[in-house]
Amino acid sequence: HMPPTILSEYIRNNSTLGKNPYDGADLFTVVRNPYDRIVSEYYCPWQGFSPKFGIGNKTKTQDINDPIKLNNWIKDMITKLSAAMKVFDENNRDITGRIIKRKQGKKYNKDPGILAQKHFVNQVNYIFDNNGNVIVKNILHYENLSDEFHSLMKKYGLSDLELPNKQSGGVYTDTNSLEKKMTYRELDEESIRIINNFAKPDFERLGYTMVEKKFAEDYSLEATVSNLH
Repeated sequence: HMPPTILSEYIRNNSTLGKNPYDGADLFTVVRNPYDRIVSEYYCPWQGFSPKFGIGNKTKTQDINDPIKLNNWIKDMITKLSAAMKVFDENNRDITGRIIKRKQGKKYNKDPGILAQKHFVNQVNYIFDNNGNVIVKNILHYENLSDEFHSLMKKYGLSDLELPNKQSGGVYTDTNSLEKKMTYRELDEESIRIINNFAKPDFERLGYTMVEKKFAEDYSLEATVSNLH
């Protein structure tokens, strides 16, 4: 969950942590359209609207597939996390600007300051360094993940490796094919605006199309660029 740039600073400023595991490695990562990504986070079993593994969850009896709840959750979560990320950045650096190692508390999954470093971090933070250089060379897109993963494995002589079907191989994936979940098309105008502002770097650098108020019928979740240089 830790972006490589932050990990590098931790290791550089804490000699007991050893060698950076990314040094000399040929890395790949998976990116996803920010609109689709935030709806997926809403359904997250750990910290979504109705987490299966949450503490004291009071939403289990509510209709999770309610567009009003989805949009209210998005507005509330992104607003809180935007503030938490700002506080984290201000309070977890010393006077020279170096990142200070922070310990996670027992209820870290309820700590917005910690969550701000995890699922809601913009994806570009995992790809580019602080100078804008690409540090993860192989970028796969969730929208075409199976094909792109297979092509990448073939490039490294691992053509026998394929991703399993999501329903049969996914972790904590609901296999009830009759269940209808909401999509990005349920996002209202305000949610779109908030996501646009929060995830602007992802839209701009990963090639995903940003909309202003609503989605056209022919809107595509796919990125308009396939690689980054």
